[in-house]
Amino acid sequence: MSAPGKRDLRHAARDRRRELAAGMDLEAASRALAEAVLRFVPEPARVAVYESLPDEPPTGRLVEALLDAGHEVIVPVVLDDYSLQWRYAVRGATGDRATVSRPSHPQHSRDPDADSAEEIDGLLGTDALATCDLVVTPGLSVDAHGARLGQGGGCYDRALLHRDAATPVITLLHEGEQSEADLPTDDHDVPVDGYVTTTGRVVRLR
Repeated sequence: MSAPGKRDLRHAARDRRRELAAGMDLEAASRALAEAVLRFVPEPARVAVYESLPDEPPTGRLVEALLDAGHEVIVPVVLDDYSLQWRYAVRGATGDRATVSRPSHPQHSRDPDADSAEEIDGLLGTDALATCDLVVTPGLSVDAHGARLGQGGGCYDRALLHRDAATPVITLLHEGEQSEADLPTDDHDVPVDGYVTTTGRVVRLR
C-alpha cells in the first residue's frame, strides 16, 4: 500500500483537529502557548504571528502578551492569489474570513514594487517577514524533520522565502497533532525549526 499523500493527510488532520479543539480548555491552551512562545523571543523583537481561526491553537493571548512585553507584532492577510500581505496586530482581534483574507488590490498587480516598497491601505508589504526576529506559523502537523503540513495553498512556503535565513520559524499545534511518521514534502516546502503545542510543550527540531 502506498503512503498517504498530502490531500489524504490533510483530510485526516482536519478531522483530528476538530475533535481536539472540541475538548480543549481554551483558556489553559491560550496561556500555555503564550508563555511557551515568549521564551523564543529576543528583546525587543518584531514577531509575525497569525489570528487563529476557531479550531486552531488560540493565538489571541499570545498576541496580547507580545504587545504587553513591548514587541511589535504583525499578522497576515491572505490575498486572492494566496500571497500573504501583512498588517500590525490589533488587540482583541479574532480570526475570521473578513480579517484574514481580502481581494488583491488592483494597484498591486499594476505595480509589482508597490506592495513591498511602501505601506498601502494599512498593509506592510509581502516582504515584511524580512524584518522579523521570529515567525510563528499555523499548520496541521509537523514531523521530526521540520516538515510542516499546511492547508494546501502554499502561502506560507512562499512567504517564508522573504525571511532572513537566521530567523527561526515555529508552528503552533494542538497537543497530539505532531506526526511520528515523515510527512510528504515538495521542492517548494520550507521546513520549520520547531513547534509549540497547546500544553506548552516546546520541541526544537533544527
